[in-house]
Amino acid sequence: MPYLQSHTIEAVSYDEAAHLLKIKFRADGHVAVYEDVPQDIYDSMIFADSISEFFQSHIAGHYRVRGESLGGRMAAACSSSLAASVSRSRATFNNRVR
Repeated sequence: MPYLQSHTIEAVSYDEAAHLLKIKFRADGHVAVYEDVPQDIYDSMIFADSISEFFQSHIAGHYRVRGESLGGRMAAACSSSLAASVSRSRATFNNRVR
């Protein structure tokens, strides 16, 4: 999995043949697998100015998700992990700007 410069997402990988996007979240290390994700969405995410914002607006809630390690609880776990990470990222950014 390539590692990313993101406060919320640690790494991603993409299976071109199966159209599966794997995302590892920094907050708790959980891995979510998003199904039927087109290659162009993956490519756009990798090169987005804000990977977390791209994830929120183009992937979360748009594609079916399953977890690699927690079964049916993964969607809720990833969602709360991302929300917590985004909140921490915003707080850190706001403190730096001041």
